[in-house]
Amino acid sequence: MSSESETVCVTGAAGFIGSWLVMRLIERGYTVRATVRDPANMKKVKHLLELPDAKTKLSLWKADLAEEGSFDEAIRGCTGVFHVATPMDFESKDPENEVIKPTINGLLDILKACEKAKTVRRLVFTSSAGTVDVTEHPKPVIDETCWSDIEFCLRVKMTGWMYFVSKTRAEQEAWK
Repeated sequence: MSSESETVCVTGAAGFIGSWLVMRLIERGYTVRATVRDPANMKKVKHLLELPDAKTKLSLWKADLAEEGSFDEAIRGCTGVFHVATPMDFESKDPENEVIKPTINGLLDILKACEKAKTVRRLVFTSSAGTVDVTEHPKPVIDETCWSDIEFCLRVKMTGWMYFVSKTRAEQEAWK
């Protein structure tokens, strides 16, 4: 993708990785549609709005992984999508519905939005090392056949277990 007049979408743009990505894309001349859960929450989006060239190269779009179809408008017309968003609530009282399902369904919904847009040439999905190395019996070499052991994560419930399960299951679904 060349940056001249290209429009791309970044999900999870208010987060650490997302905001750095937005900054670098704008620096390279891209027009960025940044999705956030609440564009009016200045505490969460002020740093994006203060980026150099944000006034002309950045727009904020409301979208939520838990809301089907909420990424459609932001993605429509984009040539590239960077999917960085993921729920990060390690203290969730309902991890299945607050972390795992939104991660999986959100990714699948973004894939559908890219297909519907008919303009997206490339989707970059940000995964995690947690999708391959959380297992009771680690392998000496990790390759594309390795996945974190979901049953192990569910049984042991180590810190962040729901993140490992959600990212692993989402990536496995995306490859189907």
